[in-house]
Amino acid sequence: MALDQDQLDEVRDIFGHFDRDKNGTIDAGEFKALLEALGADMEPEAIEIGLSIVDSDGNGTVEFDEFLAWWTENQP
Repeated sequence: MALDQDQLDEVRDIFGHFDRDKNGTIDAGEFKALLEALGADMEPEAIEIGLSIVDSDGNGTVEFDEFLAWWTENQP
């Protein structure tokens, strides 16, 4: 799904909202907050699995490009 500039800006805003420490990544705690905001009620183990799926480079955090890929794959 190709995004126009407005959609890309919106995804950046969402990412920025959950990147609470503004370090350019979403860590496990921030990812948990994101999932909760989306209405997911998940056990800690399921959150870890979800993070590992989104974290395509396996460094333990979600960078914007990983978030963008995940977000656009899961939009109707």
